[in-house]
Amino acid sequence: MKARLSILLWLVLMAGNISFAQRPLHKDDSTMNTVNIKTVSELTLHAAQKILAEGVKLANGKQLNISIAITDRSGYLLAFFRMDNAALVTIDVAIQKAKTAALLNAPSKVFEDFVNNGQPSMTTTPGILPLQGRIPITYKDEIIGAVGVSGSDGDTDNTIATILSKLIK
Repeated sequence: MKARLSILLWLVLMAGNISFAQRPLHKDDSTMNTVNIKTVSELTLHAAQKILAEGVKLANGKQLNISIAITDRSGYLLAFFRMDNAALVTIDVAIQKAKTAALLNAPSKVFEDFVNNGQPSMTTTPGILPLQGRIPITYKDEIIGAVGVSGSDGDTDNTIATILSKLIK
């Protein structure tokens, strides 16, 4: 009986501590208000399709066969285009490049330079592709998506991705 009372007392004390920990720190924090909500901009499918169309024009002008991927701000595919005669490997590479740009908020050249300068640890990061040709798309200093280009040399992929990422103003 004494053991049961001790356990019961311990449970009551613990319950008191748990309920105390769940109380708001300030009286004003008991409900959410607009100060606690973040408004974000999102890239639309319509905008992504316009970016793709411009990318196709650029590639045709340079006689390239590339793939172009546009992701949302979270790195999920929003729009994609593979040109006739583009190598099949460019599909996954372009998508992964765009995803990496969105997740890391940095152009691919930064990470390729890390690898080329003897810091290969970037290549072991799961889901990260440290190749040129990926650029975040920003609007009012906020990432709203990313573009990944694959099918040419790294510098050309990067140039096209950079041009496409700047179409949103």
